[in-house]
Amino acid sequence: MSRNAAAAYSATGSAWEHGPARIYNRLAEIVVAALPVSIDGASTLDLGAGTGAATRALLAAGAGRVVAVDAATGMLSHNAGRRPPAVAGDALALPFAAGAFDVVVAAFSLNHLSDPAAGLREAARVTRPGGAVAASAYADDDDHPVKQAVVAALTARGWTPEPWYRALQVDAAPKLATVAAAQAAAETAGLEADVEYRQVPFPDLDATALIAWRLGLAQHAPFYEGLTTDADRAALVEDAAARLGNSWPPLERSIIILRALRY
Repeated sequence: MSRNAAAAYSATGSAWEHGPARIYNRLAEIVVAALPVSIDGASTLDLGAGTGAATRALLAAGAGRVVAVDAATGMLSHNAGRRPPAVAGDALALPFAAGAFDVVVAAFSLNHLSDPAAGLREAARVTRPGGAVAASAYADDDDHPVKQAVVAALTARGWTPEPWYRALQVDAAPKLATVAAAQAAAETAGLEADVEYRQVPFPDLDATALIAWRLGLAQHAPFYEGLTTDADRAALVEDAAARLGNSWPPLERSIIILRALRY
């Protein structure tokens, strides 16, 4: 993750919890459940922890210890008093000894790297032999009309994508966005991985929740929060809702899950 991306995510903690967390919490549970080993009592690392979705999923599944690491310190500081220990760190140079953890989970974080194989290799380094690594990313067909509706409403008010976000979309995300690409990254990292494509439905999310999801993301939240008044922000939400209309399909996220044993 670039410094500019880390800064954008750091400024997004509160907005994230009020929007995207509702989706990411469920997806993190699915990634943790996909681990090929038991995590009961295990020492675990939440790599790219953000505001703690995977941390909560790991604890709920019985992990004995969770350490969170992220380059975006603002995300780690959100609700820090109620979270396990956290460390600021680079996914490509984790500040932990080899074999320090039984399990490493990287839920939607390694897809921010232009070299995800290097991130997988580093995750494997800090996993003990006999442990496991699980990572997830968004598939290349992950889409919903709310994405275009929110972007159009933001653009109408002067928003433009930051260079870090353009680089993420072009240089990083595609490298884990298909089963074949994720399998290739795992092989480059020296991992024998099982990779699957999965669709996860969110039928309970209404238009308000969908728009909050998009506006809480790091590429959008700083601009949205920086609008001059509450009335301006409300007008943007109304505009996005009008652009979305009433005939949109229920949200279904398309994801890639990679899991590997550490030999």
